Amino acid sequence: MIKKATWWSFFTLVCAFLLAQIPTTSVSAEGSCNAPELICKAARNQDISLTFRDRCSYEQRAHIELYKKEKDGSSGKLEKLRETTVKVEPSSSPDETGKLLVNNRVIADTDDKGKSKGKVDPNARTGLASGAFLDLLFFPLLPEKISSLDFEELPNTNEKYKGEKLFRFGPKSGASNLTLASGKVYVNAQTGAVLTVQIESLHNLKTFDKILEKLERVVATIDYSEFDSKYRMPTLATGGGISDVTRFKGIFKFTFEEGKYVQVLKLQ
Repeated sequence: MIKKATWWSFFTLVCAFLLAQIPTTSVSAEGSCNAPELICKAARNQDISLTFRDRCSYEQRAHIELYKKEKDGSSGKLEKLRETTVKVEPSSSPDETGKLLVNNRVIADTDDKGKSKGKVDPNARTGLASGAFLDLLFFPLLPEKISSLDFEELPNTNEKYKGEKLFRFGPKSGASNLTLASGKVYVNAQTGAVLTVQIESLHNLKTFDKILEKLERVVATIDYSEFDSKYRMPTLATGGGISDVTRFKGIFKFTFEEGKYVQVLKLQ
């Protein structure tokens, strides 16, 4: 156990809770998707995109700001600011449980005031990982979650997504055994490819981890980019929330970027 944990190490718990473990097989939505056709297509694409991403090396960069929460709930002074870039790579072979470990190597970092570090510890714990928490935000429509979600098509009045489809999604009544997201998703009107996800809330966080239950609010907007003509990768995310997690208390904001994908493991 770490005796002198920094606020950043606790943000690590929020984002990834140590190193992520990745299933070596994916879940297919075909033949068992009880949702609108475009949502089923979106679920299949999120599944194959996550499976492909888990077999790539890539870079992640995050800009994190932590503000004091005032008594009236507003943001106070900026208390922490950090920017970190890591190189993410999957292990070359699964462990004894049949899962792949994600290896993170820090390649750029700052102190808690945003000042660049002259010497970077490549093994430092950070708030960046291809972890299960980030996947809650980036891949909320995986096939195994579809049966626990309700969907409603909404009128699309956003000129940016003219001609595309907009759906609201959220947990079904009684869906309490799985951590789920609620929000809106813009999808391609023909292929169901996910264009943008707007996360408005996370639900049942205690089933994921008891510490994360103290995240009072998490919101995010994730934009996806096409890779290799069929995968949709979460290349830009902005958001924030309110945290009551020990040593990470306050109002936080983040900007997240991901890219430079290179496939290093074959798809099974």
